[in-house]
Amino acid sequence: MKRTATLVSVAAVLAYFVAVSERSSLGVAALQAAERFDTTAAQLSALTVMQLVVYAAMQIPVGVLLDRYGSKRLIVAGGILMAIGQLLVAGALVLPQAVFGRAILGMGDAFTFISMIRIINHWYSGAAATRRTQLYANFGQLGQVFSALPFAYFLHQVGWSSAYLALGAFALFSVLVGLLLLQDSPSTGQTSTARTPWSVVGRQLVENIKNPGVRMAFWVHFACQSSGSVFVLLWGYTFLVKGEGLPTGIASLMLSSFVAIGFVVGPLMSQVCATRPEYRSRLVVFLVLSTIAAWSFVLLWPGQAPLALIWLLILVIGSGGPASMIAFDFTRSLIAKDRMGTANGFVNMGGFIATFSIMFSVGWVLDLALHAGWSKTLFDMAGFRLAMFVQFAVISFGLVMFFVERRKSSALTASSK
Repeated sequence: MKRTATLVSVAAVLAYFVAVSERSSLGVAALQAAERFDTTAAQLSALTVMQLVVYAAMQIPVGVLLDRYGSKRLIVAGGILMAIGQLLVAGALVLPQAVFGRAILGMGDAFTFISMIRIINHWYSGAAATRRTQLYANFGQLGQVFSALPFAYFLHQVGWSSAYLALGAFALFSVLVGLLLLQDSPSTGQTSTARTPWSVVGRQLVENIKNPGVRMAFWVHFACQSSGSVFVLLWGYTFLVKGEGLPTGIASLMLSSFVAIGFVVGPLMSQVCATRPEYRSRLVVFLVLSTIAAWSFVLLWPGQAPLALIWLLILVIGSGGPASMIAFDFTRSLIAKDRMGTANGFVNMGGFIATFSIMFSVGWVLDLALHAGWSKTLFDMAGFRLAMFVQFAVISFGLVMFFVERRKSSALTASSK
């Protein structure tokens, strides 16, 4: 069958949609997981943290494999691994088995996003690639809506095991579609590229990491993505329901609204990046400072924060996902296509390293606050006020490092002219 850019794009976006659905499924199941495995907040965070640790650790190896074997093989392998991971989670009766299943899930998830980015960069170029990166990322993030609404309802109706078995079957469906429709490049009509020697791939990886522009992109992803990811993947639903006392329906709506925000903010940011690339750094700085400000207002508000203020917070941290895509726009303008996998793999580590650092720290502080008597219950607002401030140190560090690497990159560019 002759593949077109549209067919290939549909298959790639479906794979990413499924990956986001699988990854986000615990966000609406955190309370059920706490009851099923009888866990503390720190132990509960391990379910998601382990997945993210594996995801982040796999990014460079996956980037190397991507430059050598191409996107199709990796997306198919990723779907199979995610199905196996969800099968283990579905059958888990003790926390260690569930954590192991989430680790396998994280490994499969790690194969998907940068494979989609590579497909975009091989089928499109220039401003078209910039816009499609934002657009396809937003379509993939619809998986959050799937996990926040249909999956949450299904989970309550049929229970833990059946719900997670269904997610495993969904991953296998994406494998089938990928086998039928995916193609790495339009130029050869084949599903794989010529294999680059391992020695060359290794040298390209080292050169990419040494490039201050690539490191700058890493810190963009680190600083922009983490706050929203922590919120959606684990702590947001519990924060809204237990901390702020909002109805579960409103909390689910807020989580699913991240996707709508992406569809509005993403195209605006991609348009700016395509037409005024000199504004990319300003967008990053504005987003990080806005995130700190919005969280500060909500956390310092006496009593329950006004609903309008919480929606403002959702708008700001929901814009972090589209802003993190600026990182890949930086690498696209700096790195050749044949080494894009290793560069984007390294960059994609940034946001997830920050995410699992914040996520585990929040759980640890919640436990500490309860044991120290600073909060009356595990998930009350007093504990969350202390725990959520942890993220400020992480994203502020990312912003500082962004400035450091941007200065180095600018100096290198100036010296080469």
